[in-house]
Amino acid sequence: MRQESSDPPTTSTESAGGRRRGRPSVIDTEAIAEAAFHLWSRQGYADTSWNDLAEATGVSARTLIRHFSVKSAIAWIGVAPATERLRASLSVAPETAPLTDAVRTAIVESISHRPHIQRVGRDWLRLIAGTPELAAMSSEAYRPWITELADYIGRRVPEVPAAIARALATAYQAASFAALTEWAEEGAHGDPADAVDAMLRWMDIVPRSSARSV
Repeated sequence: MRQESSDPPTTSTESAGGRRRGRPSVIDTEAIAEAAFHLWSRQGYADTSWNDLAEATGVSARTLIRHFSVKSAIAWIGVAPATERLRASLSVAPETAPLTDAVRTAIVESISHRPHIQRVGRDWLRLIAGTPELAAMSSEAYRPWITELADYIGRRVPEVPAAIARALATAYQAASFAALTEWAEEGAHGDPADAVDAMLRWMDIVPRSSARSV
């Protein structure tokens, strides 16, 4: 069964949808991201200012900048919880499972199944695909995700060089993202996790010792 992480919202003096004064409250980062994606899809990422985002989210530009520092941080806000879900899935992967199966299963189980996240994810993927500036940030944004998977591969196959483990993890990230992008571009029908699973079944990790014995 796939488990969802419950990530605590960020504290602030305001919340998305309405500005409030007084004691620090909680900002809804998911609502901010969704509003930003809708706005960017209408007028473009580059043409959207912090003031535009403040108007769309109901959170002041000053507060947004304090929490996100750069606009791209909003665009990649979903990577951190995805990394946490990946870590949780890898932590319970059976040591006896073939490495390829364990990796694929953990990645598929890390895909969120919350309807809200899937709806936002569709807009997000389309935004990334259509915005070269954001697409260029993918490798940096996914660095923690890639590191998590590379470390797992290294633990399962101690003889693999660290650079190879990272290259494999990077390939899995690229394949997963390609599957999700295709899912979004084709109308976002069905479960995105199924699209990722189908893509990753084309991939295999064969340690050199296993390859020699074939």
